Amino acid sequence: MSNIKHAIEEVIGHTPILELAGLEKTEQLDAQILVKLECINPLGSLKDRIAMAMLDSLEKNTDIKPGDTIVEFSSGNTAIGLAALAAKRGYKMIAYMVQATQERIKLLEAYGAEVRDMLEDEEVMKGMGALPEDGDSAQFLVELFQERGKREGIHYFLTVQSSNEANREIQYRTTGQEILQDVDHVDVLIAGVGSGGSITGVSEALREKFPDLEVIAFEPTDDDTESLVGVHSISLTPRNMFPQIILRKDKLPYDRVIKVDKEDAYRMSNKVARTDGIFLGITSGAAIHLATELAKEPEFTVLCGHYEGVDQRVLDYWDMEE
Repeated sequence: MSNIKHAIEEVIGHTPILELAGLEKTEQLDAQILVKLECINPLGSLKDRIAMAMLDSLEKNTDIKPGDTIVEFSSGNTAIGLAALAAKRGYKMIAYMVQATQERIKLLEAYGAEVRDMLEDEEVMKGMGALPEDGDSAQFLVELFQERGKREGIHYFLTVQSSNEANREIQYRTTGQEILQDVDHVDVLIAGVGSGGSITGVSEALREKFPDLEVIAFEPTDDDTESLVGVHSISLTPRNMFPQIILRKDKLPYDRVIKVDKEDAYRMSNKVARTDGIFLGITSGAAIHLATELAKEPEFTVLCGHYEGVDQRVLDYWDMEE
């Protein structure tokens, strides 16, 4: 019986978990360090799951139709996932980005997406800046684009990953359950915080089986916030700009936040390429660096989040190191 897939959606998810046995040996660790290889998703990151879930939600709950325009504010991977799936399903796509890398811009444009600099949209920036501390940024954006659409004669549909419940739900229902199927025990989960969906959904799933699980979020050091996704100084972040998925619960999904320097993240990405044969991005390197430091003390199993593929910044750093 054949096992041929007939749509890109059918090959999203079901990614393997890899123990970094080479790194454990090199670092003389007693702990297990595990990574879930989300880079094997067809578009290269765990954001493939989120993009599919958010589009499915739009199609189920709105009157969206081919030819309409999807809008997302994304640093890269979510926009890429949405652009690819939107193209397949017949939608237009606008990606609002800040300081996007050229390779990501070119990839988005190859999928037919329009890339805009969020900082150059005066209406968006002025409105976001005027929101009260407890204002709903997602609702503001939805209403703004509804009005803009009426003026322009365009049907805009916003996915707003940082507040979209489909983001958290797909991570709970697929990523978290896959981990539970593949791993006997997890003591510590380490992950970055971008939109908040993965760390929230996955930690909820794992804690149902492992109630003593410690969840650690990492944060870039103060001068690295442009290159490494993290919590970004929670105490200084206006509530209306913080991922709403995280704020909906009675308590934060993580137990503590630890800072990681981007240089350490780059070095760890390069090291794992040599010890275990996988070359991952800066977010992956940050989590694995932190896991390695923690694993030098107790004996436990650390699951280092879910990872994206290598990007140009890591390759550039590799060249500098060489």
